[in-house]
Amino acid sequence: MAKDSQRLEQEFIASAREKTGRDVPEWMMVIGASGLDKPNAILNWLKETHKLNHLQANFLSGMYLNDGKPVFDYDVLFARLFEGKAQLRPPYDALQAGIASRLPEAEFVPTKAYVSIEGKRCFACATLTKQTIRVGLDLGDMPLDDYVQKAKSLGAMPNLTHMVEIAAPAQVDDRLLGLVEKAYARAHKQ
Repeated sequence: MAKDSQRLEQEFIASAREKTGRDVPEWMMVIGASGLDKPNAILNWLKETHKLNHLQANFLSGMYLNDGKPVFDYDVLFARLFEGKAQLRPPYDALQAGIASRLPEAEFVPTKAYVSIEGKRCFACATLTKQTIRVGLDLGDMPLDDYVQKAKSLGAMPNLTHMVEIAAPAQVDDRLLGLVEKAYARAHKQ
């Protein structure tokens, strides 16, 4: 799940010196001195030259290319998702509030491309396009219609089979929230 990435990154930051011999700011200087500026080049260089494991090298590469800051800072990720799409913030806020009112245990985890909506498992997502929010849902083999479409370009987990597009807070209604509850129940069945 997406929330695991933030936890793992924070654990790495806290233990970097112990596990790698340098803390994150020191690694940022080492990478800067290398002259490398592409993710895979940095990652491979850290693995080959400094014998870091893949996860360590990946976190350091990501942080270096993020101006030395954690990649999985939720506030920053949320802000970036809405850059140039401010008109989608009101429907997103309505969606988050509507889901939270019915499923208080739901977590909203931003990634670089979408917001993962999770309980113990991911059951939905919110992917922003230029005009709409695609609410991806885990609805299995539920029939499609004019309202519930086949999932496309969600950037999320493959279990999200369906989507509903919204562009206004009023579109977060009982019908949509009922589908979200079905997706939650499906993802969390025993």
